[in-house]
Order: sequence, then C-alpha cells, then structure tokens
Amino acid sequence: MRHLITRLSRTCRARLPIIALFSLMIHQPAFAHGGVDHNNSCFLTVGDTKLRISGYQFQPELEGKHFCHFFPELGQIVLAVEPLAEGQEKTLVTLELAALSSWLNPAQAFTVIKQQPEQLIDTGLASISQTIRERGVYRLNVTLQDASGNRQQQHLMFLVGIPVTKIMVMIAGGLLVWVIGFLVVSSLKKKDA
Repeated sequence: MRHLITRLSRTCRARLPIIALFSLMIHQPAFAHGGVDHNNSCFLTVGDTKLRISGYQFQPELEGKHFCHFFPELGQIVLAVEPLAEGQEKTLVTLELAALSSWLNPAQAFTVIKQQPEQLIDTGLASISQTIRERGVYRLNVTLQDASGNRQQQHLMFLVGIPVTKIMVMIAGGLLVWVIGFLVVSSLKKKDA
C-alpha cells in the first residue's frame, strides 16, 4: 500500500506541471469572448418600450467588446440605451447609476451615484458614464416619460470589477485537473489489482 502511495505521488507530481501549463494555455482563448457581440446585447422593457442596453469599458484588452451584467474591470464604464422601435421622438429618458450600499435594508439598498438630466430620446441613443473604483453590485435605473406625461421605470443590475469569465475558466481548469487526477488514480488502482 505504501508503495502505491509513493508511486502515485511521483506520478501526480510529474504530471501536475504539465496539467497546469495546459490549463494556463486554455485561459487566453477562452477569455477572448469575455464581451458579447452586438447580436447578444442586453434588452430591457420599460412599459411598452423595448430598449437595447450596451455597456462598454475602455481598457485596451476590452476594446470592441460590450458587456451587460458583468463588467470585468474597474475604471470607466459607459452604458448606452437605445429604443428598438421607431416613434420614440417625444419620449424623455432619465438614466441613473446606483451602487449597492446596504445588503440589510432593501428600501435603501442602492444609493444614486450619478444621474443624467432628462433628455429626449429622439437621437435614438442615451448614455451614462462613470468611473467605478470599487468592486460591487450596481444598478442602472431607466425612467421613460411619454408625451402624455406617463412615467415608467425599470432597473438593470450588474457587477463591476469581478472578472466572471476568468473565474469560470479557473474553475473549469481546476475541474479538469481533478478529473485527470481521478482518471490517473483509477488507472493505477486497476494496474495494481
């Protein structure tokens, strides 16, 4: 039995650097798709109006990608809102960015950190930008007011500074190492039996 443990340890120690190297090689191509393309944008319905929400970050490695619920880095973010249907020329839009400030009190859970002045959405696009310096949960509040004065509001929650894709790749790499280790142990047990 002791011989099996020593042999197993040597085998695992010899293969572990190779497995780690392969998991690191998997990391970069998998993260290349961290941002979604324009066909997979986020959508939000406020009353009868369907909006496309596109989020951007301006770090060099994130250039050309958009985000919706997960912004992997801290820094400047921009959230753009555009209606999908024509005929919204007289609709006013207000955008607010809020940060989660309390997990315990739902009524005061979010604090507004930036508000854009009310503007006509006649250009087809409204946006809000902010430099985020703390990892956390944030919310975009979108308020639409039609020509009759009716106001409707909807929220979009998102995370900033949490590289979800990188975390998932690391978990997948760890799981792969565990499965390979399990297969190696199983094959060694069969050889000794």
